[in-house]
Amino acid sequence: MPHIISPRRWSRGFAAGAIVVALGACSSILDVKNPNNVPESALENPASADAQANGALAAVVRMLSGITVPYAVATDELDWIGSRDAWFDLETGGLGNFLNEFTDGAFPHVGTARYLSDQTIRNLETFDKAGTLINRQSLAKAYLYGAVTYASIADMYDDYAFSSKTVPAAPVGRANMLKLYDTAIGYLDKALAIATASTDRYNLMAYRARVKHAKGVWGKISPEGSVNTASPLVNDAGAVADANAAIAIVDGDAKFNMVNNLEATAGINIWFEVNGRNEHRVGAAYTNLKDPISGATDPTTTASLAAFKAFGTQSGTHWVTSNRELRLILAEAALAAGNTAEFTTQINTVRALDGKPAYAAQIAAQQMLAYERQAQLWLMRRRLADMYRFGQTDPKWAANPNFKSASTTKGLLFPIPNIERLGNPCITNAAACK
Repeated sequence: MPHIISPRRWSRGFAAGAIVVALGACSSILDVKNPNNVPESALENPASADAQANGALAAVVRMLSGITVPYAVATDELDWIGSRDAWFDLETGGLGNFLNEFTDGAFPHVGTARYLSDQTIRNLETFDKAGTLINRQSLAKAYLYGAVTYASIADMYDDYAFSSKTVPAAPVGRANMLKLYDTAIGYLDKALAIATASTDRYNLMAYRARVKHAKGVWGKISPEGSVNTASPLVNDAGAVADANAAIAIVDGDAKFNMVNNLEATAGINIWFEVNGRNEHRVGAAYTNLKDPISGATDPTTTASLAAFKAFGTQSGTHWVTSNRELRLILAEAALAAGNTAEFTTQINTVRALDGKPAYAAQIAAQQMLAYERQAQLWLMRRRLADMYRFGQTDPKWAANPNFKSASTTKGLLFPIPNIERLGNPCITNAAACK
């Protein structure tokens, strides 16, 4: 969990005295030193390993806080009720505008998380090879944070450029975004070879199942504009094996969450935007979600919405994955294989967690799967891909004459935004980086 140290609150008199002393000691009022500045060379010290891993975690949760907002607004998970036109574009499915101020504003946190995760992994791997890494569990955690970063980018973006500081990189292209899932899986493989605590091993195994499944889902909505709604189900043997292994480690209603206790920032913090600033509210599709078996308001979503409101306006918990999602992965694989008995068992195990009546073929199995994924995975950055592959749309989606929209381009994800395009000449001219 990232830890933020708040600045000291000095009394006015003490502060004034300090200023006098400081002015007397400096040749210029600009000649000051920040004691919190840490030179990059300090990262070469093995004693910094745990702090580096914690810094990577802080970057990842800040990334999720930012990009979850525009993603959820572009789906039916959140409804925009504010005044900024860029939110209206996202609300109506206009993901294709690289000039959108809110996807643009979130992107620096995405780039920071990606760079910092990779750099932390490289540093800790260097310590490990040299035999100077004191706590190898920090390396396992760094691998996990890197995996969350890579998989999240692949889930939400149609392209990415792996620039490094001031060195630009060419975009990899939509077809190669699949490889980001492979990088995430590779990181998780390495982490599982190190992690010893059962909780850590559950998180790693559960998330690896989720990433392998997401890779299969990506294949159903790619290439852009060619969504496979005729065969939307994923049956990945690796995802199934990992889901079963994770459940064997920790059964019941287990969850892998990441807590964000970073300060709220307007425009890029989901709790502030929804619970505080009220720029958005929970989507009507969720506040009015009715269970197709009982006809009653869905208790799963009701509980999720209440938990989100309880977080307040400054920080909260990112729901990453859970046994509920793992069982839905198992149910989907069974349905794809024609094993309706296993599908029913897994679906009902999930439904029983919230006291829902058992499913017994009252509706089509695929419809039941799509419904439970909608109810169980709110704000977990799965919804857009599910809407595409299950042929669902948000009533607010509309064609846009100025840029691509989810209404007319199925499988559309976020483009590389303007802030990266302005600083990276390779985005519009790949030859510039050859």
